[in-house]
Formats: sequence, structure tokens, C-alpha cells
Amino acid sequence: MSNWKNVNNWHWVNKNCLKWAQNYFTEHLVGLEAERNGNKASITKMVECTGDVDLNQRKGKIITIYDVVLKLEWAGKVGTLADGTEVTGTIHVPEIAHDTDSDDYVFEIAINDDSNAKQAIKEVVRKGLTPLMIKEFEKLSGAMIKENCEDVYIESDKMGAPTPPRLATTKENSSSTKFGTGSSAAATAETPAKKVNTTSLTETTEFQTSAHELYETLTDIQRAQVWTRGPVKLSKEAGSKFEFFGGNVSGEMLELVPDKKIVQTWRLRSWPAGHFSKVTLEFDQGSDCVTLKMHQTGIPVGEEELTRTNWSGYYWRAIKGSFGFGANF
Repeated sequence: MSNWKNVNNWHWVNKNCLKWAQNYFTEHLVGLEAERNGNKASITKMVECTGDVDLNQRKGKIITIYDVVLKLEWAGKVGTLADGTEVTGTIHVPEIAHDTDSDDYVFEIAINDDSNAKQAIKEVVRKGLTPLMIKEFEKLSGAMIKENCEDVYIESDKMGAPTPPRLATTKENSSSTKFGTGSSAAATAETPAKKVNTTSLTETTEFQTSAHELYETLTDIQRAQVWTRGPVKLSKEAGSKFEFFGGNVSGEMLELVPDKKIVQTWRLRSWPAGHFSKVTLEFDQGSDCVTLKMHQTGIPVGEEELTRTNWSGYYWRAIKGSFGFGANF
């Protein structure tokens, strides 16, 4: 009998590992301690760990994708305080991501009931504790794979006879609601468009893959559900409608030339009622990468920077991170 989860490890499989990450940070960060010049500090509690933590399997390749916010409590003692009064505070890490370099982590350190006499302990936290925390951050990817791999990858000796592939289904998560849409005003595609002053946008992005793989990633419903992290409506037929990110992005496929070009209408839900832009994606295959040229016309004036940010973050960075087309691991 075939293993129903993923025959031959072909399908894109995703596991939400946020709960696991919360336990990991609690186990590996709480209890860390440091001492400098007679002053001591240690992490006492994990207060918050929120964001996205996912383990993906793509054609047998295991990929970790995460972006979380962390808040911890610490306690210590300043050696110069005669009464031995304990000093407490918090450490806020606004971003721990799979592509963050060790030098780029930001630590916001605060002291409760601050006073000049207690300032010395900040150096213990900053120069003693935070380097220890970074070491644990750098182990996260390997630990995630080691402890969760069996849920997304099947060893060959455990495979059975193949069965027909099944469409992937994914629970809708926060990515569907946090996609940048500017104002909160909603509009439907059927509403007649009003006259809108528009501008255009052109971007060129490189992906460490082939034109065929990138084309499939942008047009295949199973792959799109991975990089958008939620349900989508998508078809490879010209004239078909599509919806991403819970309907915050929608449009129609106008022209599809496999591995060469995609032309589509495209709109954000918050744009003026019934107004669509036009997006042309052209693929240029190089010797070791593919260059994607995106030209978009009909963007409402004032929306160009938000639109650029959405393409960069929710499309290009998400695709690179989900499939290893240029992400750092």
C-alpha cells in the first residue's frame, strides 16, 4: 500500500512548526546566563514567540522557512549594589528569520525600574547573553529538520506502490490576511471602474532556478499554495481568474507562454472599485539562473511603493524562501 502523505517525495509538503519553535526557544534560551565584571544576568522566561515557522519538502529537499518575533524576561544582580537588589528586564527580538545574518539581529534591551546604578548590567545582557542567544538561533534550522523531518519526508524503504497524486490542501493562515493592501476599503472585480490616474512599475529579479521551474511556481496551484501559505484560486488556462492571499490579490490570466511569458490583469482589493492593472512577466533563461522582468501598468498613483513592496515581500522573497531559488539557509 502506498504512503498517502507524499508518493516519492514529489509533492510540496508543509508543516507548521510554530508550536515546536516556542518549545525550542523555551528549552534552549531560558536558563542562559552570563557574567561580566562581577555583574550577572540570566534569561528567566519566554514571554512571546509569534510569527511563521514552516518546514517544507520540495522534491526530496528539506527547506526551513521562519520569521518570528521573540520577547523574553531576564534577571540579574549588579555587583556594586550593596543591598544586592535584583535587577529585572526584558529582551525584545523583532525578527528571527531564516535569512537573517548573525550580525543583523536586533536586541531591544529594557530594565525595569531603571536607575543609573543598574545600567552596568545592560552590558552583561548585550555583550554576554545576546551572543549566546544568537548561537541558539543558528541551530534552529538544523534542529527543526532533525525533529520534524519525518512528517514531510518519507524514506524510500517506507514507500509503497504509487497512487494517483492528490491536490494539496492547506489551512488558511495569517499570510492571507496580512498581505499589504493599503487602505481598508474593499472593492469587487465586478464593480464598474472609475477614472483613475495611474503610473507604472518595472522590476528585474534573479532566481537560482530554471525558467521552467519558475513558470510552474507562478502558475501551478499546488506550488502557489506553498509560497502564498494559504488556499488560492489558479489555473493555467488563458481567460481564467485567480485569487491569492484570501482574495486580497485577484485578476485574470490573459496570455500564457510556457517558460517564456505571463500576462495578467492584477489588482489589490483596496484599489478603486473595478480598477485593474496589467502585469507582464517575461522569463530570460541564463546559464545558471533565470531573470524575471516584471512590467506593470495601471497602478493607481500613490500605490506604487506599496505595490513594489508587496511584489518584493509576498511574491519574490516568499518564492525564493519556499523553494530555495535564492534564499539563504
